[in-house]
Amino acid sequence: MKTWIATAVVSAVLTFGAGAQAQPDNYPSKRVAFVVPFTPGGAGDLMARIIAAELAKMWSQPVVVENRPGAGGNTGSATVAAAAPDGYTILIGSTSSHAINPSLYANMPYDPLKDFTQIVRVASSPHILLVNPSVPAKTLPEFIAYLKANPGRFNFSSGGNGTSTHLAGELFKTLTKTSLVHVPYRGAPEAVHGVISGDTQMMFENLSGSIPQVKSGRLVGMGVTSKKRIPAMPDLPAVAETIPGFQTGVWFGIWSPAGTPPAIAAKLNTDINHVLELPDVRRRMETMGMIIEGGTQKELEDQVRSEIRKWAEVVQASGATIN
Repeated sequence: MKTWIATAVVSAVLTFGAGAQAQPDNYPSKRVAFVVPFTPGGAGDLMARIIAAELAKMWSQPVVVENRPGAGGNTGSATVAAAAPDGYTILIGSTSSHAINPSLYANMPYDPLKDFTQIVRVASSPHILLVNPSVPAKTLPEFIAYLKANPGRFNFSSGGNGTSTHLAGELFKTLTKTSLVHVPYRGAPEAVHGVISGDTQMMFENLSGSIPQVKSGRLVGMGVTSKKRIPAMPDLPAVAETIPGFQTGVWFGIWSPAGTPPAIAAKLNTDINHVLELPDVRRRMETMGMIIEGGTQKELEDQVRSEIRKWAEVVQASGATIN
């Protein structure tokens, strides 16, 4: 009798173990929640909806986008960090939620590395350095020399304290050893208008919304903050050509809760990489001013670690903080 019970227990354990191992092969078998920690209509939200639609086709399961904005991306990200690690809740996060906020917020509700499983990089968009046309400089080296010759006389706008446009300006100050006064606005449109009107002389702004202002001549583009020049504006130099290593902008990645089974995380990585290679997806994202990334889980992890270190130094130098 004891032998029969022991055999039955072992058989049950093996059967359960086999079922547990087989689960990733059946993933997903139900609705997947795709959390966007930002308001509808922004770049992260639009990309999430593009990706979700393609994954739903591929999986024959609903992939539902849920907007949970608040605290610079912290609210929605914390929700995903606390979710069951089964692959049925995923997150599209950004530079703010996973690189800047850990240094900016005094009380973070999650650790961007320990509380998530890295899935894949999605896309990035550089900033563009915008300057008022009245500034007597035609190139970035001339502009930097002009700022150094007139310390403290010029301002730079941003969409608000602690935003990526603010911290890009602080990084520029640090690397060029120039003196500029930060003028925060309530949002990017107001900050751009500040440069156009001459209330401020420069700012770093997201590329997608700035191209029309440059092409119309209302603002001068001094450079883009990607590693190299971009196809959308091939005549505009990269800031890194003058300031080696200068790279800012906004980037997006996808995460799931820490403890997600490796097989499920690997499937998410493979399937999302496939989606990012689809011609229509690439076209739609590139129209938004995005550079498609993709890649391995390790590449996203390395990027997060590197960006946390970089922005911690910039946040400290700027004195920005949110309690």
